[in-house]
Amino acid sequence: MGADLGLLGASLLLMVAAAELFTNAIEWAGQRLRLSDGATGSLLAAAGTTLPESIVPVVALVGGRPGADGIAVGAIIGAPLLLATLGAAITALAALAARRTWLQVDAGHLRRDLATFLVSFALLIGSTALPRPAHIAVAVVLVLLYGGYVARILRAPRDRSETVPDPLHLLRLRRGRPPAAGGSGQPGWLPLALQLAAGAGLLVGSGELFVTALHGLAAALVLPALVLSLILVPIATELPETLAGVVWVRGGRDGLALGNIAGAMVLQSTLPAVIGLGFTPWQLGRPALLGAAAAAAGAVLMLACLRRGRGLEARAVAAGGAALYAAYLALALVWRG
Repeated sequence: MGADLGLLGASLLLMVAAAELFTNAIEWAGQRLRLSDGATGSLLAAAGTTLPESIVPVVALVGGRPGADGIAVGAIIGAPLLLATLGAAITALAALAARRTWLQVDAGHLRRDLATFLVSFALLIGSTALPRPAHIAVAVVLVLLYGGYVARILRAPRDRSETVPDPLHLLRLRRGRPPAAGGSGQPGWLPLALQLAAGAGLLVGSGELFVTALHGLAAALVLPALVLSLILVPIATELPETLAGVVWVRGGRDGLALGNIAGAMVLQSTLPAVIGLGFTPWQLGRPALLGAAAAAAGAVLMLACLRRGRGLEARAVAAGGAALYAAYLALALVWRG
């Protein structure tokens, strides 16, 4: 068990470092492509930071280990669960720590993201009651839904004053504003491609290590792999989104922080969900259904706390998100079946 815990810790550290490397390259690509902060946060940054939890189900299923279906389902459901509850709560706490009671966000943009998530997530969870052939049709609908979401985001105009939030190109650990679009200080496409490849390779390797450690830990604790993957996988793999949100909120860039969280929720409920629908029986037990209910409740909570012209109420999101995750955790550990 000690060896499994050590391997788990090492894989988590590697996963977070790899996500940071990959996300940084994605953000610079957004700068070079002249995308808005909204597109960079909700699409490019979300795609980068959700890679760890997207890799876990793929690695689990390809490896063919016992309990692989449970690990895959847990990773797919657990990601939006943690983002909509604990991730949102930590982001709101960062605002409260900065003596701000409201997160300044574009209410229309965030409302659209959360509504898209609720629709796609309802389709995903509802498909568990459908026969196996219908799962493929639902997967196609989810892909099309995400494509439409991307098209709407990309239509948002770019604010020329916007900058990449953390320009740490090629591990040059120095903060500051990146050069203007087209400036000579921007990285070229070849270094960006190399950085993207390195980040993706590290993510695949860390995902393999994590699944190996998770399987060993589940056996040692005599717990279903689904329960552990619903609890441990999201906490580990959602660290990039959560930490990025804290950094952005402390810098007064609430829109990027919430856009990354909501955009990641939309992504996780569509594209990675195709893996579960296509390569697992997609039968959800009580822990997974509880997690899905908590994730949906977290999204509804954020919608209820959203006020046009003021933003997102930090106190309610912090208290409500933490309470939802604590309630889910208690019930999931009691009802393991």
